[in-house]
Amino acid sequence: MGSHPTGATRRQFIVATGLSGLGLCLGLRPAKGSAMTTPTAKRVIVLGIDGLDVRICRELMAQGQLPNLARLTEGGTFSPLATVNPPQSPVAWSGIASGANPGVHGIYDFIIRNPKDYLPDLSLVKLKRSKFGFGGGEYVDPKAGQAFWDVAAQAGLSATVVRWPVTFPAKGSKARMLSGLGTPDVRGSLGRYVFYAEQAKEDPDMRGELIGVSFNGQAAETEVRGPMTASFGRRSFATVKLNLTRQADKLILKTESQELTLGQGQWSDWLHFNFSVGLRGHVKGIARFFLTSLNPLGLYLTPVQLDPDEPCFPLAEPEGYAAELGKVVGGPYATLGMPEETKGLSEEKIPDEAFLQMCQDISAEREKMFDYELGRLKDGLLAFVFDTSDRIQHMFWRLRDTQHPLFDAKLAAKLGPVIDDHYRVMDQVIGRTMKALDDKTALFICSDHGFEPYSRSVNLNTWLAEAGYLKLKKHDPSNHGELFEHVDWSGTKAYALGFGSIYLNLAGREKDGQIKPGQEAQATADELAKRLTKLKDQASGQPVVHQVHRKADIYSGPLAEQAPELVVGYNPPYRVSWTTAIGGSGPKVFEDNTQKWSGDHCIDASFVPGVLFSNLKLDLAGKTPKQTQLAATVLKLLGLKPDKEMEPGLV
Repeated sequence: MGSHPTGATRRQFIVATGLSGLGLCLGLRPAKGSAMTTPTAKRVIVLGIDGLDVRICRELMAQGQLPNLARLTEGGTFSPLATVNPPQSPVAWSGIASGANPGVHGIYDFIIRNPKDYLPDLSLVKLKRSKFGFGGGEYVDPKAGQAFWDVAAQAGLSATVVRWPVTFPAKGSKARMLSGLGTPDVRGSLGRYVFYAEQAKEDPDMRGELIGVSFNGQAAETEVRGPMTASFGRRSFATVKLNLTRQADKLILKTESQELTLGQGQWSDWLHFNFSVGLRGHVKGIARFFLTSLNPLGLYLTPVQLDPDEPCFPLAEPEGYAAELGKVVGGPYATLGMPEETKGLSEEKIPDEAFLQMCQDISAEREKMFDYELGRLKDGLLAFVFDTSDRIQHMFWRLRDTQHPLFDAKLAAKLGPVIDDHYRVMDQVIGRTMKALDDKTALFICSDHGFEPYSRSVNLNTWLAEAGYLKLKKHDPSNHGELFEHVDWSGTKAYALGFGSIYLNLAGREKDGQIKPGQEAQATADELAKRLTKLKDQASGQPVVHQVHRKADIYSGPLAEQAPELVVGYNPPYRVSWTTAIGGSGPKVFEDNTQKWSGDHCIDASFVPGVLFSNLKLDLAGKTPKQTQLAATVLKLLGLKPDKEMEPGLV
């Protein structure tokens, strides 16, 4: 599949889809000129839908399956939205929020490295360690720059932000906020599932946590593990006892305060766990069980997430806002940054249907929150992100891509429509939103990126080693050397980390840097880029890399020097391997992607633009708008001056 076409003109599209008679006209027009002292909108709604794809939107609108987006298109604007580089969720959503490129906000990839020891870290969350060196510390905002909602809130306007990525910790803002992607679980990690198994078999590649269970007759005792706690210099998990009773057709689960019964193939409701952590008192968490198999036992547990009634980390601003939303939802709700846990599905600890049900439940929670905030938006700003759409496309693209190694025609007949189904769910949300609009309300619907198939993986560090840029102490096919375990830095010129980044092993910056800054670094980067653009997959003869981007060409700002020297933009269906992303090197350069994570966007940005819908008739002058133009656009409509780092808006 190639890049998304720009498509027909607006008039041609309306005629072709038979929409000319619907006639939606909301009357709101963008103001001309950059100087604004009087707001042209009393309310602005920014509705983010993660991964909403231009091509799929066009196809489904043409089939009459997205009637509300079609009406919005007729009366307003529909356009591809040029995504940032690289097209990754934390990078893109930070760009939309700040109106600036990564050289300003400092988020370049999901995974970054510490040049002092080369070890990878997450860009989504940042912990400032205690200066006394006893562990602990406090979470701080991982990104720089001003978000558009901060500008609005500081000006005295009402501003509400729900589930926007890279907003943890939710503190210090004058906006009302519930944090999104990047919010940790009670352990301070981004979430790891647990699988209780009666016939437990260790798997070194398993990303979840395996706990063996032994029954004495019908009964077994195990535990739910919470945060780490320290006592007399020893660290261990704080735990809650879990008693299991197996009967002929059900499993009874019991803690000190709760009891529930599960049948095979059934999800539990949210359960509460109260972990004693010594001098720190208690940490409260929530999680759900899924009974995969009754006999032998196979019991899946989601990551234990922050309890919105009493979160142990700064989940919301003000402090009681998370609990307020719990009353709206009708109980606990998913708080983890990425609660649609995908590894349990990839590693076949839960079936496709269970994962889909989890996604639908989470989406329903978000809908209740959105409807609540939409209903009380009298003036000011509402920014809200739905992200389940992204997870469903990642995991079920294999059922619409007949060339994927895991394509299953029988399963596709059953579950193949799930992506389109979720687009229709989002269209219904948009329909309710449109009913709330008036001639003083501006609506923007945007996404961070689109989607393409992912069926071949590239072990980029393996290629760098074969090409002489990265030196390995040994090459063990059974040990991929993640976290750069096998790298000899004294003989290494460049290394790959994250989902598109190549760093030079730069003298004076990296711990054991070998490449001199200046002319040698430039020559090495140029040579690397030239060789990569010629890279072909010998199995198919296909070119693998669409373009290699140099940081000087795509980044500017005070944090631009922190960026990787090169960003590799792949041709679909190629993507960097999971092993490369965390500093490893696979046994060969290319391999089939045999995971259920089968759709992706970590390729060249030109292939996966986001989308922009608006009730405004925006004059785009034949140009594709950029994500970084939205922040200034929103602020100008509200009569506010954009931050100096923000790119010019669309009005």
